[in-house]
Amino acid sequence: MPRSKHTIQPVATVQQTYSTAEVARMWAVSESSVKRWSDSGALACIRTPGGHRRFTMQALLDFQRAGGVLRHSGQSEAVSGASDGAAAAAVAASLDQALVARDWAALQARYYEAAVAGDELGGVALLERAYRSGIPVVALKEHVLTPVLHLIGERWRRGELNIWEEHLASQVTLAATEHLHRQLPRAPFNGRLALCGCPEGDLHEIALHLVVEVLEVEGWRVLSLGPNTPLFSFTDAVRRFAPQLVCISATIVHDLERLRRDYGDFYRTARQHGAQIVIGGAAFADPQVRDIFVHDYQAAGLADFLDYLRREFPTPAVAT
Repeated sequence: MPRSKHTIQPVATVQQTYSTAEVARMWAVSESSVKRWSDSGALACIRTPGGHRRFTMQALLDFQRAGGVLRHSGQSEAVSGASDGAAAAAVAASLDQALVARDWAALQARYYEAAVAGDELGGVALLERAYRSGIPVVALKEHVLTPVLHLIGERWRRGELNIWEEHLASQVTLAATEHLHRQLPRAPFNGRLALCGCPEGDLHEIALHLVVEVLEVEGWRVLSLGPNTPLFSFTDAVRRFAPQLVCISATIVHDLERLRRDYGDFYRTARQHGAQIVIGGAAFADPQVRDIFVHDYQAAGLADFLDYLRREFPTPAVAT
């Protein structure tokens, strides 16, 4: 089969950096504290030609992993003594109550605080404790992570959060979900292949990441095309791999006329190869978009998607 004449050109990206003042606002500390952490080597920085400090996202995450603001803030032993112990016990008891009651709002509030602060360890610890308390991972993703990420996105669009906070929240969420994913028991490989991706112009990879994890736990082999994938690339991949299932996750889409043109070719190819098509994401709330993406099933969420998988692709019978 000849390859498509369309090719995806690599895009050169400039690494995002943050000033001392921006980092200080992010963590609600003084600029002198940020400079002191930088001078001590705890918080790595790069210098501009003019000698100003700039901090990369990776440096901020590394600092958080090493204990972050609390560890390096120079608090006295008295502050971290009995009063802190009592406060920590109260916080733990409150969390236990929220877990027992499945108080999603309380858990969302706690995760939100960790996510926007870039507190990877805190985000991981919260989800780990929730999972160990008996809450299924799919429920945690659907009732805690997804609402928090939607809120963060909405607050960013309203100008109430900065882009770095949205980026930090994404990094925390990816780390937390990957941590849980490694602990989950996997069903034996079921011989099936799923192809997943986001359409061109959509850079929201976390929802796609969560879908891939659900499939892997259910015993599927998954090829993730990632975010920002042109529909003609979906078509080429279907021809090349002949998956049983194609999952398209979309939070936002652009250029509806181009999508309409390219989706027709993709849909015909998927049908020729016997692939079912599942769509999901905020973009499909728009009837115009939904009408373009003709599909077999629209998943309302991860739990709904899991039910669909188990209903439409039951576990193959084992020969005896």
